[in-house]
Amino acid sequence: MVPILGQASRSGSLTARTIAASKTTASSHRLSITSLLFLLTIASSLPPPSSSSSPKPIHHDPSKCLLYIAESTIPNAGIGIFAGTDFHSGQLIGRDGWGDPAFATIDINWNNADPISGARASKSQRDYHWPLTNYDWSSKSLDILQEEGDDTSMTVVGFGAVPNCHFSLLNVAEHGVSYDLAGLDRYNSPGSGAITPFVNRTSTARHDIYAGSELFVSYGSAWFKNRKSYETVPVKESYVLAQGFLERYGLFLLGRRKRSEGDDVVEKGWKLDLVEDNMILKEEARRDLWELIKTFSYVSRAREALPLYDGIIRAIHKGISAVEVENSMRSMDYLEQYGKCVDNIVPGNSTIPHAGRGAFATRFIPKGGLVAPAPLVHFADKSALHMYNETVNKKNKIVKNSKELLTTQLIRNYMFGHPNSSVVLLPYSSNVAYINHHATEFNTRLQWASDNFTAHNEDWLYKDVIHLEQQWRAGLMLEFIATRDIMEGEEILIDYGDRWQSAWNQHIQDWKPVDPSNDYNNYTFLTKMSSDNAGNTKYRRAELFKLDGAPLRTKDEQKTNPYPRNVVIKCRVDLDIGIGNYTHAPKTTPFYRREFVEDDLIKGSKKSHVCNILKRRGMPRIAFHDEDVDVIGPFLYTVEISNAKKKQGKHTIQENHEITGVPIEAIDLVNQKYTSDMFLKSAFRHEMGLPNGLWPEAWMNLTP
Repeated sequence: MVPILGQASRSGSLTARTIAASKTTASSHRLSITSLLFLLTIASSLPPPSSSSSPKPIHHDPSKCLLYIAESTIPNAGIGIFAGTDFHSGQLIGRDGWGDPAFATIDINWNNADPISGARASKSQRDYHWPLTNYDWSSKSLDILQEEGDDTSMTVVGFGAVPNCHFSLLNVAEHGVSYDLAGLDRYNSPGSGAITPFVNRTSTARHDIYAGSELFVSYGSAWFKNRKSYETVPVKESYVLAQGFLERYGLFLLGRRKRSEGDDVVEKGWKLDLVEDNMILKEEARRDLWELIKTFSYVSRAREALPLYDGIIRAIHKGISAVEVENSMRSMDYLEQYGKCVDNIVPGNSTIPHAGRGAFATRFIPKGGLVAPAPLVHFADKSALHMYNETVNKKNKIVKNSKELLTTQLIRNYMFGHPNSSVVLLPYSSNVAYINHHATEFNTRLQWASDNFTAHNEDWLYKDVIHLEQQWRAGLMLEFIATRDIMEGEEILIDYGDRWQSAWNQHIQDWKPVDPSNDYNNYTFLTKMSSDNAGNTKYRRAELFKLDGAPLRTKDEQKTNPYPRNVVIKCRVDLDIGIGNYTHAPKTTPFYRREFVEDDLIKGSKKSHVCNILKRRGMPRIAFHDEDVDVIGPFLYTVEISNAKKKQGKHTIQENHEITGVPIEAIDLVNQKYTSDMFLKSAFRHEMGLPNGLWPEAWMNLTP
């Protein structure tokens, strides 16, 4: 995933000859070249014109490759992902609509900070080598209700990492993830906690997409605005400004202008007059003027959004995106010759015990054929993945205890490494994360990309780790190659190596299931006990209790039928509704009682408070017995929110609230942080190995 860079522009300047040739005509109009240049700084409200309608794409041939990776059409942007067939508007992208997995990384900055000084470390400020900074997503952007830890980032491979962003060409919309443990239960499987539960992040076509189109997703304008190195990259609003400038430029070429914004004195259809005979500047002068505009020392995002000279008139007529889309296509011949298909495998339930999900062939793959390309994100120091216990330093700050390593990040299980090297490698193309291990029955092997593919810098294999640490972009690629003919529907398997096999064998030998009846605290190595809704019952994901269809349990009911300790009840209400300043702050704790109102759902959508359910009212549509019920009635709940903190002037006051008539839509059951399977003390962690002789000697920087 490499952001777009500024467009290339012609060099040169207006010559004396071309200025002289147009001086008489230009001087008769009051819009000077100097003022034209500064129009770029004027906000224009003119939206880009919509492009003309196109015929609907046809259904794709199931035997064809649906997606390719190849060199992006954006200069210097590395690889991009391309449609190998047509997609309808709203259609799921990819084979059978399979989505991509995501990986939660927890408290990365805290675990990489200096425990002595307590100074904060920042991956975005490059205090340590963490190239995933440019690939990370927030939990909220993936529709994840509750953070797994205090500081959670989500790494999404496939469509979360490969596509570029071009705000005038956005053609793919991305969606949330599903939570699925693939049948691995902490009470019966040694594989529990070893796989990511966040899966199936799907993508759909924003509009009709044609074969050969590069696929673009939105990173959001803030992604570029928060990175100094991309301060001139066009964002969404840049194209609105640039289109407005083009409108003015077109009028200038005709010797016309608007007196003010919104002025309608310019007749409709004026763009049809943009032909050579009607323009006040000759072609050579127009070209030189545009060169000056594109190379003027004042640089802005809007200027970088302007098209090259040959696309000006088309952009005025049809919009900048209509010109850009022509430049974002690859022929199918090109993709078949120079691209690599990423559509040969899809996920499914693995045939390997305790492995969870696996990757399966979508078509016949001959011996020696490409199963999947695997562009890589490299990490120069795998200790950045370490997770430590807490301690208190001399400054009374809670810091990591560097002498007590608890585990490593879950994403380590999806990386390649070597015991004599600090480097680890994360493949980030679609579905390769699902490829499992078999020491003897493997049907696929790994090799470095061998055809000078744009995503692979072969010289890095001979550079030392210091060189890798200086690289913050992806620049390496492996390939999964079939060792024999692979049939459609067959699971793809590789050999992770003897070290991985030995570690797994030891894990199987040491693993002991926990008795659910004794798992009172749902104990993980970072469990933080809750004083609310605590109970002696086994672990169960919080969201499952609402899916059951049973009514939510009241505070009294939980005395005999409690939720597990990992479950927290939160209410989305606005505690400021109907409340003014409290005159006795902070001496007493005020108590407020009111009815739930519609504004709670609107204003409280981003305000979630820990709460208890006191009672419920309303009749169910059918009788129910305990939790053995599929349908419930329209219950309304009375909830209490205790000790809610609020700033009032210099004081912090605490309030108690009781709100009646709260619908279930405003009540969430969420999981206590640090309680999911990835935090289990017994969860397996080990990187995969590459075949003997494949790991570069230049990277062997650790003592055997």
